[in-house]
Amino acid sequence: MKIYTKTGDDGTTSLCNDVRVPKDDIRIEVNGQIDELDSLLGAVVSFISAGDELTAEVRHIQKVLMLIMAAVAFAPEERNLERLEEEVKRLEKQIDSVSEDGLRRFVLPGGGDRAQALLHVARAKARTCERRLWTMNRTVAVNKNVIVYMNRLSDWLFAMAER
Repeated sequence: MKIYTKTGDDGTTSLCNDVRVPKDDIRIEVNGQIDELDSLLGAVVSFISAGDELTAEVRHIQKVLMLIMAAVAFAPEERNLERLEEEVKRLEKQIDSVSEDGLRRFVLPGGGDRAQALLHVARAKARTCERRLWTMNRTVAVNKNVIVYMNRLSDWLFAMAER
């Protein structure tokens, strides 16, 4: 099977259920933003020391993002997203473990190593993803768990960058 299909040359693309939509459809836009976040997380992993437990957590989050992208591309009722409630709790537990004292100062991103700097870029992208999900929610229902997860993910990325 070839990488290119030429079916998008007319300005449309397919959702997971083979429905053709314009390439600037909000669902495509949201998934594009999440895809950028996923790619940034892949870059983060490339800067983490081998064996660091953060690598496994980032890879786990990338798999959750794939679940979310599938949910965005399908009708929300076609996806069981209750799992995301547990994923939110997982993120919260990790945030709490690295930020017991809370935030006591403003943070200037980029003061640490490359992984830390990229975690801040990923945090900013996660916030963009959340905003686009809210935009999408005005016209296409978004499962609440997806939005809550994305909100918590940006907090997690901040906490990991500042650990």
